[in-house]
Amino acid sequence: MRRVSVLVMGAVVLLVSGISLLAHEETYKGTVVSVVAAKVQVKVIDDKTKKESTMDFVITAKTKVLRGEKLMSLADAKIQKDERIAVTVNHDVSMTDATVVRLAAKD
Repeated sequence: MRRVSVLVMGAVVLLVSGISLLAHEETYKGTVVSVVAAKVQVKVIDDKTKKESTMDFVITAKTKVLRGEKLMSLADAKIQKDERIAVTVNHDVSMTDATVVRLAAKD
């Protein structure tokens, strides 16, 4: 009985680790260049090359917009030019659709 439970636990661990490897999320940190309708343009610096580039991210109905820890709509977030931002993208779903947008809390 003990061997069976050890085998089951091992299988669960392998399954969970395999699922986490399938999710290919990446977070881009930078400053806001512009916000137009449902698109935010961000100036990011590549960690490897240290080169600066501008990236466009699409804000969809599924995108979570957080200011501090507070969830809000894109309009209520009032994103400003040159504001620090972190955008998470799930590359398995889309290369440009943001899943999470994080902004600093406003006083």
